[in-house]
Order: sequence, then C-alpha cells, then structure tokens
Amino acid sequence: MKIAVIGAGAMGSLFAARLIDAGAEVTLVDVDERLLDTLRTHGLRLEDEQGVRVYWPRVARAEQLQGEVDALLMLTKSHHTRQAIQACRHLLGQQTLVLTLQNGLDSVPVLREYVAEPCLAIGMTLYPADVLAPGSVRSCGGGEVRLRGLLPGAGQAGPLQALIDGLRRGGMCCIEDPDIEVSIWEKVAFNTALNSLCALTGVSVGELGRCARGREVALALVAEAAAIAASVGVALDPQRVVQAVEEAFVVHAGHKPSMLQDLEHGRRMEIDALSGALLAHARRQGVQAPAMAAIDRLLRRAQRQRSGEKAAGR
Repeated sequence: MKIAVIGAGAMGSLFAARLIDAGAEVTLVDVDERLLDTLRTHGLRLEDEQGVRVYWPRVARAEQLQGEVDALLMLTKSHHTRQAIQACRHLLGQQTLVLTLQNGLDSVPVLREYVAEPCLAIGMTLYPADVLAPGSVRSCGGGEVRLRGLLPGAGQAGPLQALIDGLRRGGMCCIEDPDIEVSIWEKVAFNTALNSLCALTGVSVGELGRCARGREVALALVAEAAAIAASVGVALDPQRVVQAVEEAFVVHAGHKPSMLQDLEHGRRMEIDALSGALLAHARRQGVQAPAMAAIDRLLRRAQRQRSGEKAAGR
C-alpha cells in the first residue's frame, strides 16, 4: 500500500514508522527542508518501550512527488490543513483514501472542499508522541486509533480496511468506530483540558496530575466541554473523558502535550481548533463556559508573548 503521511512532526513520524513496520510503502511529506535533510541523512529515529529503531521512509516536499497514492494520512497542525491539502492534490486519485487524525474540529470542513466525501475518513488518536530532536521521536505508553469513513459504508471501505489492517500489523490498537463524531468531540475535550493546562503551566501530564488545583481545573474544562457538546446534539460522555484524563495522568505521565511543545519552540498553538472551536459553539448556543474562556484568553496571551520574544530573537 502506498501511503503519504503529511506532516513529519511527532505524530506523523510515529505513524510513518508503524506503517513501515506493517510493510507499507511510506512517504513522509513536510515543508521543512532542514528536517527533510536530517531524515534523509540520519533516518527517522523512534524510541518506545521496545527500544530505539531507525527507519528510512522516503521523504519529500509535496511538489517533489509524482503519481497517485492509495492513502493520504493528514497529520499536520489543524491550521495548516488547507495549505497541505492544496499542495497534495496531485497525489489524489479517484480511489485515494484521505484520513485525518488531526486535533480539533476544524479540519474536516476544509478537507470536504477538496476531497470527495466517499473518499474521506475521520478519526482520532490517543497515542502520545514527543519530538526529542529533529527526526527523533519518543512514544511511550499505550493508546488507540479510532476512525470511520465520513459516509458510513461508502465506497472507501476497501482502502480504509487496508489502512486499518496496516496500523494493526504495525502494532497499533485501531478501531473502526461507528460513533466517531462523539469520539472526536471527546478527544477535543480531553485535549482542551490537558494540552491547555500543560502549556500554561509548562509541566508534563504527570506533573499536572500531581497538582490538586490542576486536576480540579482540568475536570472543570471537561464538564464545560460536555455542556457545549450537549447544546449541539453531541452525546459526549464526560465520565469517559474524565477516565481518559485520569489514566493519562499515570500512563502518559512523562508526556509533554503538543501545545506545550509548540509554545516552547515558538510555534503557533492549536488554540482555535480546541478551546476556540468549543467557545465558538458555546457563543452560538448561549452556553456559559467561564473556565474555558479564561484558559483560552491566557493561552492567546502566552502565544502573543512567545511570538514577541521570538521576533526579538530571545
């Protein structure tokens, strides 16, 4: 199976490695030439419970590639979705499956503008991944991938099943989820609680869990997310999200969420796709979410401050 993984960050690198383990022909696509050069020279280094392994995927910018792929896996930041899918349109054939596992609620509306609905699949993942250095990624602790075709039972069943089988052969727990929309909203609630607070406090998931006030605010954010979801008819189960958060405090204790990694490196955080998207629904539905609104304001202030420091060369 020929698969293009779009985005050579932590998650893209993890999925590329797992799919190579499954025997797929993987191309890792990114716009960062320095990162691509590192991958070409030193390979992709993955550290997990089994030790350290080095992989050699094909790496390229999208415009350097020719020919159609069987599947295209979107793992860029949500705010890069339009730029990424526009750059990769020439890789899409009539039967090419496009699967997004990106964070947040913003990517699918953009992808529907470019991908026929029968060829579009949506999902989420709870696998952790941290960038240790360019081309070097660590993933420790369990997780799962949940996904489904955008149109249940539509024509992408063959390619989608092949991708599911590949992820399973690569050692991932991959589940075809008929209620994937609910799972995606629950992941948004989970990320809004953990990613946001870890970014603001500068601590790992485990360190946040050891702080009583941190746990309290995280659970308040989950409750507000559940109220927002209910207002738009999404049956988010707050207890299931709370359980996932509590498990993450232990199983993913050393993990630094992507939002914290982005803030530390002066990159744009996915605020709009997480708390920003939830608060937009809250405003339209007249739902009050004071804790989330406060956290969102603090995140945006931290983003502005970090951007100013980067511009000043500090």
